[in-house]
Amino acid sequence: MRKAIIFLAAMSFTLAACQETIEERAAREARETTEAKCPMPIGDNMFLDSIVFDIPTRTQSQYFRFTGESDNDSVVNMLGDAKSVLVNELKNTPGYKSLMNADVNFHYVYRSTRDPQKIYLEATVTPADYK
Repeated sequence: MRKAIIFLAAMSFTLAACQETIEERAAREARETTEAKCPMPIGDNMFLDSIVFDIPTRTQSQYFRFTGESDNDSVVNMLGDAKSVLVNELKNTPGYKSLMNADVNFHYVYRSTRDPQKIYLEATVTPADYK
């Protein structure tokens, strides 16, 4: 009987140690997606280069780049209010629901392929924006 209690206690501690927090899971999934699928084409002339989740700031960053005909300032100007577009995209994508329920920040960076130092758009969406 005593061995069974010790075994059950040990198993409980082991199972509890294996539980990932939502932040740890988000960081792992971001890393796995980046390693397995990036760079990933997103429509015409745009690629998702990586996804990173920063646990201390609870921020998921997505890094995109424009290519070809889209790699110029006029395309970005056509986006209009990019932040509201990003907020609507978050709200309408079921895969983000658990992160939004955890009050995660979403950071987006759109760069040029021709000039990687050039940032066309950078925006952060906070829980205050999407709730």
